[in-house]
Amino acid sequence: MGRTYQDVAELTRERWEANTDYWVRVIRESRDRYRTELTDRAVLDAIGDCAGLRVLDAGCGEGYLTRTLAARGARVVGVDACHGLIDAAEGLPCEGPGSASFTRASVDALPMEDASFDLVVCNHLFSHLHDPSRAIDEFGRVLRSGGRLIILTLHPCFYTGNAERGASTSVPAAEYFAGRGIDQHFMVDGLRSPSKITSWLRPLEFYARTLREAGFVIADLREPHPTDEQLRNDPWWRTGFPTAIFMLLVAERR
Repeated sequence: MGRTYQDVAELTRERWEANTDYWVRVIRESRDRYRTELTDRAVLDAIGDCAGLRVLDAGCGEGYLTRTLAARGARVVGVDACHGLIDAAEGLPCEGPGSASFTRASVDALPMEDASFDLVVCNHLFSHLHDPSRAIDEFGRVLRSGGRLIILTLHPCFYTGNAERGASTSVPAAEYFAGRGIDQHFMVDGLRSPSKITSWLRPLEFYARTLREAGFVIADLREPHPTDEQLRNDPWWRTGFPTAIFMLLVAERR
């Protein structure tokens, strides 16, 4: 018998619990160069001025983006299903004019009121959701009319297993349109995660249809990539970015 949606969600949560200490170390020691030198900048650029905004950091992990946005003046709630990561997030103070709080909850069933946020940010979350349509519905519910949803995720057209270590094989059409799961350990700066994590990838038309059905309009699509200078001067980037790895979507709530 196949696994149910809840089975997959529980397995994913258990794997993140097993990886908590590993992931807190990676983030707090700034070991993930994809984030520190590329995707964090792309996400913050897409967010822009956030002072005074009510922000949901969906899949907040150990809370670094929540703290960053609070330091810029936003009122941020970080949500994650992993006990260990929420405990870690609550263990660091927030500095700045904004505020930060953390809640353990699934993004499929947010304990927030309708139309209570101006912005929802999903930073490296969507590839870890077996069926993100449920989360998109919830984001549509908690966002006010005109609010924005920013999604930074793995690029569904090009990402393959071990792409971060130079793999550049193409994605067959049959796998691309059917959707696929890539089961692998994190390997960051020579550190291997205790547990595997599955990355779920779906075709672009899935995102467009699901967002539209939840009341969103796609306002922008970006593909964060190294600068010419990074590629020219740093062999790490030439090896570690053999193809487009990331996609950033900005959607507006009607």
